[in-house]
Amino acid sequence: MTVESIGPGIEETGDVAAVAARLARATLADLDAVTDRLVAEILSENPDYYEAALVSEPDLRTSCRSNIERVLQLLGECVTEGEDPYDAAKRTGRRRAEQRVALDLVLRSFRLGGRVVWSSALDAARRESDVEPEMLLDVATSIWTVVDAVSSSVADSYRRTELEMLRADEQRRRVLIDELLRGAGEDPAFADEALRTLGLSTEGAYAVVAAEDGQGSIGLLEPEEALACHGLHSVWQTRSGALIGIVAIGDRSVEEVAAALGRKIRAKVGVSPAVPRCAGIPQARELALVALRTIPPGVVRTVSLDDYLPQALLARSPDLADRLVDRTLGPVLALPQGERELLLTTLATWLDADCSAKATAGRLYCHRNTVLNRLSRIESLLGPVHGAQRCVWLSLALQARTLRSA
Repeated sequence: MTVESIGPGIEETGDVAAVAARLARATLADLDAVTDRLVAEILSENPDYYEAALVSEPDLRTSCRSNIERVLQLLGECVTEGEDPYDAAKRTGRRRAEQRVALDLVLRSFRLGGRVVWSSALDAARRESDVEPEMLLDVATSIWTVVDAVSSSVADSYRRTELEMLRADEQRRRVLIDELLRGAGEDPAFADEALRTLGLSTEGAYAVVAAEDGQGSIGLLEPEEALACHGLHSVWQTRSGALIGIVAIGDRSVEEVAAALGRKIRAKVGVSPAVPRCAGIPQARELALVALRTIPPGVVRTVSLDDYLPQALLARSPDLADRLVDRTLGPVLALPQGERELLLTTLATWLDADCSAKATAGRLYCHRNTVLNRLSRIESLLGPVHGAQRCVWLSLALQARTLRSA
């Protein structure tokens, strides 16, 4: 490999290339001493690279030696045929990424390596009487062209490895979240490791949030950030068409979770009751999904399960809810749509107004006698609409009908 092939666009005369190659081969003969110089330079001028306790001195020395050797081989045009000219740089980039050494520290060390190579080449030039001083500037260009190419290879390898690690970390996070939702949190050792890895507290209570897909978009926008702004840490995962979040609430309330999500809501969102231990997360997930099903179609709302327990009972037993609707409201449901909706609206308003005909008339903007006439029509179809037990049946049936298409 020639210097010209490393740095496209850098034109050199054959004399400059030959001089650069000769100086590089002369420096190779003193490789151990050059390595010692670079290690000393790094320890002095880039101490964080070593003091991070991530790179041992033997590791640093091995890396310095292999990369200096390869830079000098590239300059000296003596890379063994068939070898990857950037193999040392790629190994260093991968290893430093795996050690989580900051890339800027790695590249700074390579710049120091370029300086040491240039200084060593000058020493070799002084020992040779036939090197023209004006040629040294072009030799320096050759050296830094190679160093830049090697540094670029280091950075590319580092970033590829970092991306692989990020993907692996994300995959591990998904597995841990999935295991917690499945019930693996019953194992205390696993629970502690999983929660710490996910950045969640190992003490205090937890809640689960379920957000439905809303017309092709998830029902919550940036929920992790929204909760973090209120000191609530969470992790999220999409499962079966819903976005599921595990929230470490500590001694906070689930109402604070709902409030923290605030304007981030774009569809239905259900919040479970608090569970005191990590082992309760699977049950909390199921309850969050039940809370989600208590919200009527097309409604954008956050519901805490404990605030909608009657609706939750209906949502959790859809077959019984359908039977309740048919048994309680069947004759009215069989009417033409116009009359059916008028009577059902009147009945729902009357129950919500504590069975007051006057209050119902005010809410429906009609005369009290009109309300009484409609109630009489309802009673002729359904039977009595008074009495505590009867009102419970009617109220639950109306709620179940609302949820039927949810």
